[in-house]
Amino acid sequence: CEGPRTHDHLLHRVAAGDLTDVFLFSHGWNNDWTVATRRYDHFLEGYLGMRERLGLPVPAGFRAILAGVFWPSTALTFGQDEEGPAIAAGDPLGEHDARAARQLAEALPADSVAEFYHLAQAPALDESQARRFAELLRELPATGAGEDATQAPTADDLVAVWRAAAAESNTDTRPPDLEDFGAGDATGPPATGGPQVAGLGSFLKKLDPRHVIRMMTVWQMKDRAGTVGANGVHELLTGLLGASSARVHLLGHSYGAKVVLSAAAARTLPRRVRSILLLQPAVSHLCFAATVPETSPPRPGGYRGVLDRVEQPVLSTFSANDSALTKTFHLALRRADDLGEARIAAPGEPPSRYAALGGFGPRGAGERLVDIEDPGRRYDLSGPARVVGLRGTRTIAGHGDISNESTWWALYCLVA
Repeated sequence: CEGPRTHDHLLHRVAAGDLTDVFLFSHGWNNDWTVATRRYDHFLEGYLGMRERLGLPVPAGFRAILAGVFWPSTALTFGQDEEGPAIAAGDPLGEHDARAARQLAEALPADSVAEFYHLAQAPALDESQARRFAELLRELPATGAGEDATQAPTADDLVAVWRAAAAESNTDTRPPDLEDFGAGDATGPPATGGPQVAGLGSFLKKLDPRHVIRMMTVWQMKDRAGTVGANGVHELLTGLLGASSARVHLLGHSYGAKVVLSAAAARTLPRRVRSILLLQPAVSHLCFAATVPETSPPRPGGYRGVLDRVEQPVLSTFSANDSALTKTFHLALRRADDLGEARIAAPGEPPSRYAALGGFGPRGAGERLVDIEDPGRRYDLSGPARVVGLRGTRTIAGHGDISNESTWWALYCLVA
């Protein structure tokens, strides 16, 4: 935690004993301070407005506080204070991609940086260059925190995945709208003009290094979300649970779901959290599974243990309108030796074991999948299922469309 005074203020406030509920919320990938704060404000104001408008009752004496985590989730930095070494004017990468390259270069060993830039600035990569680029990118640190972590891919794995993904994608050379995994206007679906992960179809036919760089930032930020959650946010969560008897609720959007799940899973907690609401989570759909298919030896999903650390069933939204999590996530995050699992899936069914929770809903966890409800229609949370997937296609229009009446209502059902 880099804000110790804020951290201490929050714990002291909770320890005063007059709060009944604490909401700990984490934003997703590519949110700067302004966007993250706007998202928190919009969700909170919308939730309170719905409650007032519909006259919804709350538990006796209800008095709550919301804490919004801000973590370094953007791979594209802005402003001289944030930028790394200058690249010559007219760099073929372009402004946004050059910044993404610098972000990756900062995480590489010093003796690899020059060669990394040499390949990153090439107009295209042949087979040998692509393999060498993959070898360099494999040096990026990874945590594998939680989820369905598997062995790190080899350089050949990476190149094979890039080429196989091109074969699976259609012939349209326009990059799909991946909606920044969460950046954009907090009042609706994100704007499409900001930094985006590349369209897999176009770049893999030519092995354009610019698009490889963009895809690698998906991996880097995914690992960072696990690191942030398992360390700083876990410590904060432990403090909140120990400071009072207030009910603690966890909310996470996109990679923010990995933040809060890693916080809950990392080490022992003083007591259970009250509820968890995951909004279009960019994590494995098998993360809660009793057994992950085709693993040797058999093992549960990385966040299976979280189900014993929460009082209520975990609620998790998923939407067919989320192009980032239904069309690309499972291509960008897998190994070559798992490519045989990819198939043409039935509508709504996960296309591979690497499919996203926010795209297809939880599987293998004794889950219950239900349609997302409008205000006034309560969810039945009394059954044996510890995970409930909320099929949100009707009301969630895209990856960032997570602040609306149906998501506010889902939170209300957990609170009330």
